[in-house]
Amino acid sequence: MKLLEKLAERDADWMRMAQSFGLTKEWARELVQEMYLKLYDKTTYEKIKYGDDDVNTFYVYITLRNLYYDQKRTKVTLQEIQEDFTDDVLEIGNCKETLEELLTEVEQTIEGMHWYDKKIFEIYYGDNETIRELSEGSKISQSSIFNTIKNVRTKIQQKHGEKYKEFRSGKEKR
Repeated sequence: MKLLEKLAERDADWMRMAQSFGLTKEWARELVQEMYLKLYDKTTYEKIKYGDDDVNTFYVYITLRNLYYDQKRTKVTLQEIQEDFTDDVLEIGNCKETLEELLTEVEQTIEGMHWYDKKIFEIYYGDNETIRELSEGSKISQSSIFNTIKNVRTKIQQKHGEKYKEFRSGKEKR
């Protein structure tokens, strides 16, 4: 229980840290609460003690940052994107064709890529594997996998970004 008591003493500091990530006060509070739970489950006060009787601020910051990135990291497949937009498309009617064309073009772009790029991209997004899991399973370096995913995303954005912006602007006008 000493761990939570020590952490709670500096609650305002943790809130400022969480808000520095660009979160609203409510979301920052949620993140700080998750941090309390994670630290309570995974560590003890003795492990994160700094000096005689203080909490290691850097350790808490890293925990908050990792939790934040875990929340930000959403793995979305093309199917989920299509399902996500289905309600929006029904509201605006005549833009449905544009969305279907866009998704088809993105799928064709992915199909036309080198087999390695395509496979890494599909496993990462389709199977919801992390870069670390992919690396361990395939014995390919994490940096290589990261760069491959980044390059594929960039190609898709360059090739289809304008059409997506047009779709979004057409949707907003209605």
